[in-house]
This record gives sequence, structure tokens and C-alpha cells, in this order.
Amino acid sequence: MNKNQEAISVRLLTADLTDWVLEDFINQYKTALKEVVVLPSAIRRAKILAQGSSLQIGAVIDYPLAQGTLAKVAFEIGRAFMEGADFLEVWLPASSFMENDRGFAELTETIRSLTLTGGEIRLAVQTEIMNELTKIQVAQRLKEEAWPKIVLGQKQPLAEALHDVSLFSLDGGSQLSIQINPDTIDEQAMQSLQAAGAEKIGLSYHVFEELLKDKPAPDVL
Repeated sequence: MNKNQEAISVRLLTADLTDWVLEDFINQYKTALKEVVVLPSAIRRAKILAQGSSLQIGAVIDYPLAQGTLAKVAFEIGRAFMEGADFLEVWLPASSFMENDRGFAELTETIRSLTLTGGEIRLAVQTEIMNELTKIQVAQRLKEEAWPKIVLGQKQPLAEALHDVSLFSLDGGSQLSIQINPDTIDEQAMQSLQAAGAEKIGLSYHVFEELLKDKPAPDVL
């Protein structure tokens, strides 16, 4: 698996995703990709389809609006790990990072404790709706808490995606692993995002298919 394959996280998050599309995709790419992300309702099916491979199955929590209470988020995390998720993206509003130190510390402590029942948890924020100051404040809070992983944005234009990766790489601390979810990609853009500090690049099903249009199927990139 080459560097680009390691970096790609394919996002199968459309509400109308049919079982046969999920089955076809995972069967075709489960030996070529490191991970895919699905809605909570698809975790169990995706895990069954991925059996016999090293493909990791992730799921989104409180996606896409990030409006749930901490109790609701905690319940959904626990249930997703019980369904077999290997990792989770927990979507949070920017306000979660702006509360007093104790409030944010309680939030991260709760989320960290839930990793003991399952796998990895990545915090996720909608940077596309944040102003510059808010982005800096969120990045600084992540550094203060030494939080290891963040997912940025939902289908961001490339220029904004590159800017946000650079900002969080600078202000989020050296411990922070960054995933960005651009609305389109090509090999040059992927290299630019990685050079700016992105460890993972989340691609929708359709963007991923477009990237591979002229490439042999299992030889991703």
C-alpha cells in the first residue's frame, strides 16, 4: 500500500447508499484501501463485507449538524463501537471548544474514556462555517489538550482546505494528526495537502471514483 493509498479515507455517507453499492465498493477496494467511513446504520454490514481484509471501518457520530448533547453523543459512540466500528469521527460544534476549561476538559475526558470500550476517536469540526479567529481558537484548544486527531470540514473547496490544513498544522501542536475532506482532488492537490500537514484526505465516493477514472481498479493511485 503506497503513501497515497494510506492517506485516503473514502466516505460512504450518502443517506441513499444502497446495500448493493456498499457491497460492490468494499469488495472491489477492500485490499487497496486502508479505511472507509460509513453512517452508523451501515457499520455492521460494512464489517461483514470487510472480513478477510485489513480494511478499517469507521463511522460518523452526530453528523452532519453536530447538534447533539454530550449524553446523546456518548450513547451513539458506545453503540457504534458495539456494532464493530474500528474508529469514529465525532462531530462537534465550534462552541464546544470555546467553553471554559473545565467544560472542554470534561468533554474530552468523556470521549477518551469511551475509547476504552472500542477503537480510535477523532474529533471533527465544520471549519467551512468558522471564521479565522474561531479556527485559531479551536486549534489552540486542541494543542492545550494534546488531542491527537482532528477531521476538518465537509467537502471543502481545495483552496480553503489547503488553508485550514496549514492553520491547524501550525496552531494545533506537533501531536495533531489532521484529516481534511476536500470537495475535489487530483494528484497535485493531494501532494500539496500532504505537504501542508494533512495525514489523511477524506474523499466522497464520487470524488474517489473520479480520481480513479483512468487508473486500473486495484492499483489505487
